[in-house]
Amino acid sequence: MTPSLLSLELDKVLRLVAAQARSEPGKRVILSRRPTARLEEAERMQSELEEMRRFYMQEGQAPLAGLVDAGPLFDQDVLELDDSWLILRSLRASQALRETFTRLDPPLPRLLSLAERIPDLSEVAAAAGRYFTKEGKLREEASAELRSIRSRIQQKRSQIQRTLSEVMSAHPEALQDTIVTMRGDRYCIPVKVERRSEIPGILHARSGSGASFFIEPIALVEINNDLADLIEQEREEIARITRYVARLLLDAREPIEDATAIAGELDAIQAAAITSALLDATRPAFSADRELLLPAARHPLIDQRLAGLRAAVLGDESTGGDIVPTRLELSRERPALVISGPNAGGKTVALKTAGLLTAMALSGLPLPADSGAVVPLVDDIHVLIGDDQSVLEHLSTFSADLVRMSRILTRATPASLILLDELGSGTDPEEGGALAASVIEHVLDMGALLVVTTHLAAVKSFAVGDPRVANASMEFDSDSGRPTFRMIPGVPGRSRALEVAAMMGMPEEVLSRARAKLGGKYGEVDQMVAELQKGMTDVVRRSEELTASESRMARRERELERDLAAVKEEKKKLASRWREEMDHVRAEVSRNLSAEIRRLKELDREERKKVEASKIFTAVTAPIERSETEIETPARPVAVGDRAEHRLFRVTGEVTAIDGERATLSVGGKKMQVSLGDVRLVQAGPGKETKAKRPVAPTPDSDAEPPVTAELNLLGLRVEEAIENADKFLDQSLLAEKGAVRLIHGHGTGALKKAVREYLRTHHGVRSFRPGNPNEGGDGATIALLDV
Repeated sequence: MTPSLLSLELDKVLRLVAAQARSEPGKRVILSRRPTARLEEAERMQSELEEMRRFYMQEGQAPLAGLVDAGPLFDQDVLELDDSWLILRSLRASQALRETFTRLDPPLPRLLSLAERIPDLSEVAAAAGRYFTKEGKLREEASAELRSIRSRIQQKRSQIQRTLSEVMSAHPEALQDTIVTMRGDRYCIPVKVERRSEIPGILHARSGSGASFFIEPIALVEINNDLADLIEQEREEIARITRYVARLLLDAREPIEDATAIAGELDAIQAAAITSALLDATRPAFSADRELLLPAARHPLIDQRLAGLRAAVLGDESTGGDIVPTRLELSRERPALVISGPNAGGKTVALKTAGLLTAMALSGLPLPADSGAVVPLVDDIHVLIGDDQSVLEHLSTFSADLVRMSRILTRATPASLILLDELGSGTDPEEGGALAASVIEHVLDMGALLVVTTHLAAVKSFAVGDPRVANASMEFDSDSGRPTFRMIPGVPGRSRALEVAAMMGMPEEVLSRARAKLGGKYGEVDQMVAELQKGMTDVVRRSEELTASESRMARRERELERDLAAVKEEKKKLASRWREEMDHVRAEVSRNLSAEIRRLKELDREERKKVEASKIFTAVTAPIERSETEIETPARPVAVGDRAEHRLFRVTGEVTAIDGERATLSVGGKKMQVSLGDVRLVQAGPGKETKAKRPVAPTPDSDAEPPVTAELNLLGLRVEEAIENADKFLDQSLLAEKGAVRLIHGHGTGALKKAVREYLRTHHGVRSFRPGNPNEGGDGATIALLDV
């Protein structure tokens, strides 16, 4: 990294971003980022970052668990099984990333292009993966030979346990303890020294206290020999499998390393996206026409939102406080900016912010600034900041600055960004000011972009007189005696040396003498600058207030548009529900009218004379009256415990459960699954209130089956036609509150009867059904009891 980028502390920013990466390859990619001068590359990196941020905000983090750098593992002399497992996990992570971004719908083009570069190694992953458990251990079924060996080992160990139990049971007094120990992979028991001869066998060791020997009973010797042989066979088989798995992976080394490298790039982009979300960063545009615009720029190393991350990564315990955003602007017409103002007022921070944010944007990192930012494409960023006194070269601070300045002026091009802090300081103010003004003029003639901070009056005067230079000052609050760190464009700043000295505790006597030496003319000029700066401060504040007001108005306008759209949508829904309700009312009126006509036809002439027309009218138009009442007195949405009426079936019951847009309605002891939109509140449950009240239909006290009051003849129809007619018939019967109906299907082949009964079994309005009695058509008819 160049000294200029180190001066801007880009390395620290890269470390903060790299801390968000989940793998070493990802961290390495981030730490290697440097500003590019190529438009295509800058746009590509920012496009990738924008897409990844969108993915991160919608889907969360991408699958990266297990991603490691496979190269060093492959470079080992022997690829052990544990190393193969690490490579396999990394391979699986790359394949998961490939799967994730190639199957996104809609796709993210830049990330899709990256993911498609990851080689498809699913077959290699599957072939190697069959030998491992999910914890990375060798599977028992890794090979038939291994499974057989381990089965025999288990059998042999069981035999050893039985033999030991028999020996220990036969000689309990000879044992020092009832435990079994291992000595050199051989099973042994502790025998008292004085009773050694009671248990014949091989002595393997003596206890630390000398009170016992560890004896391998003679009955175990051959069994232990067999076990040792099996364990050796197991080691050889594991070694064979290890070599085979290693060869599988080594044969695919190049594509595996390519896959993990690209996965590391995706991890790096995700780390930048996470940082972008933390900083509320935006995507910049890029300019090849010497344009820099950073609205509300925020230095990431003092932004309080990264305070915790800075403490963890950089050991910086400062919280940062509320950062004051800075607007920085350069253009072809005004390619230079001179910033002046009080010491410790934020001039250097503003200058470093311009350089650091430019470097970040050109490195594919998030840009902590408001939308509308424009970053220039520069071939290099040249920085002169801080005290660089060289003792070895016998150079003073000023001399060292001149050496560095000469290098910058020699190396800079019209496509460079130059940042000069405290230009002209460290020597006689008049000579330093003249030299500084000449440097600015030289850079302007060269065509490079330039940001300068200064206290020198000559530099401020030059900036005021040259239209190519923009002036800006750092605000100072006279009332509090402290800087505000806000940049005021358009006017030079006052150095405020006396105010800062007073703030630092300088004796008043010294300050008074200093004011006297400055004389009245200085005071007049200083007062004029102060008034001009105050005026610009007011202008900036009013501009900010206007911008904030416009933002609030725009936000309010968007909210009103959303509300209007919601009202229109609700209006559509209400209109649809109204039409649906009117269809229901029309159908019910028609049914009532038909019923009254049938009843009148059945009456004789004398009885018809007694019928009152008003009662007929009331009976027929009852649904209209009820609908108007319900519309005029809207109720709250139904809740569990309420009594509600089903609009379609005109049945009333208790709401026993609500799940999303579905409700369970208990009617006469039977439960119906209905849509919430189809039920209307009738009576609030216990402890609830409602504006709409309707008479509650009485629940029958008797379980007696209601009489059959309607029938449907399905004879001669095909199954599809019969089911369609039955569906309509049952809906009409439910609406008319028929308790029981008869469906006549005959015997025939039995297909129609079976289909009708299967349909009744699934119908939500059918409580139960049975074959007809002898006087109801027998098994050639079905009686359905309805939930009314």
